[in-house]
Amino acid sequence: MIRRILPAILILALALTAIGCDEAVSDSPPADEAVDTGAPNAAGGVVDPAVLLTPADVEGVSGLSGLKVVAYDPAVGAGGDVNIATADGQLVAMLVVEGPETWGAWLTDGYTVAESVTPPVGDEAFIGPNPDTSPTIYIFGFRKGDIAVVLDTYFDANGETVLSVEQLRQLAEVVEGRL
Repeated sequence: MIRRILPAILILALALTAIGCDEAVSDSPPADEAVDTGAPNAAGGVVDPAVLLTPADVEGVSGLSGLKVVAYDPAVGAGGDVNIATADGQLVAMLVVEGPETWGAWLTDGYTVAESVTPPVGDEAFIGPNPDTSPTIYIFGFRKGDIAVVLDTYFDANGETVLSVEQLRQLAEVVEGRL
């Protein structure tokens, strides 16, 4: 079932990113305060996704400023455990934290993985999606132990990804360091 839901959420996120998501932006909490994002966390509560990725982290690798945490709302494209957007509502990054069964699904669903990353972040890593799905890479996934993580970026008004693959890797390294 997760094999069907995750690709649908990712496709919906891309589609909705193109039309904008202004109303989903909320004020970000202090950096030392954990946030209940309202998103389902299939990692079974082993980790708090809100501690793994913050707007300040994304600002640090991207050069963007004024980023905010966006409430979980797949209807507007914010389908991750942590969703980060600009002050005007442009979604920038999404973090999904899952368990080991989802890692296996991501590797075999034919959608998520374009290629393995060497050297990996964590125990294994990939970028995606599969080129048959999109010619543009906007996903960076990795596994550390029994925790599976995916970071996605979105597309801007010009059809370009907001973050580069290298910036997604830098964010993955930040997240991995907090696991």
